[in-house]
Amino acid sequence: MSDDNAPNLFSAEQDPWALRKPNWDMWKSVKQARLWHAVALACDLDPGNFQLFHNPQLAKLLKEPPRQFDDLLVMAKGSIGANGILKLISRSNEGLEESEVKLSNFATWLKSVQHKPPAQFSWLPEPVTLSNMDWPWGRHETDLLRKLAAAAQRFWSNYDPTEPSTAPTNQHVIDWLKEQEVSARTAEVMATILRADRLPPGPRK
Repeated sequence: MSDDNAPNLFSAEQDPWALRKPNWDMWKSVKQARLWHAVALACDLDPGNFQLFHNPQLAKLLKEPPRQFDDLLVMAKGSIGANGILKLISRSNEGLEESEVKLSNFATWLKSVQHKPPAQFSWLPEPVTLSNMDWPWGRHETDLLRKLAAAAQRFWSNYDPTEPSTAPTNQHVIDWLKEQEVSARTAEVMATILRADRLPPGPRK
């Protein structure tokens, strides 16, 4: 009998060389994980596929990771601190991939990059607000940037573009900023920066 006609002794689930899927029952109660663990889960892959024996570190020498895993890991590492959404709980000396992330925060980042995780990925994205996002300039911070962010949260967080009456006037924003010890000229500039695009001038109706 030729090799071409040899029976397939293993199904996809039984093949010892096939990449395993995660044990979702085990993972569903986990709140945080190494960054590369989170990436593996988002790709519907058991992180154990890439571990060398029982070493918890990422060991690419054991198996070649799928391209999807590599690409998403590179994207995640490049996004930390860049768009303000993906954050580390703790940074590992072994590298960003070994650093810890909150899985709900990771789910928020997945949504922002339009990566659809498997249906069993149970962590829901967090609402993106100024409290969980270094808005929008990464981790750079100054006193005026903090006040600009605070004004955005105070005056624009409930703005509905279909309801112009929900928009604050520039003067309201300016007056509040001046109360926060921002100079009049700077307050005017900050209010203009925060003003919604294409918002018509005049009284709110």
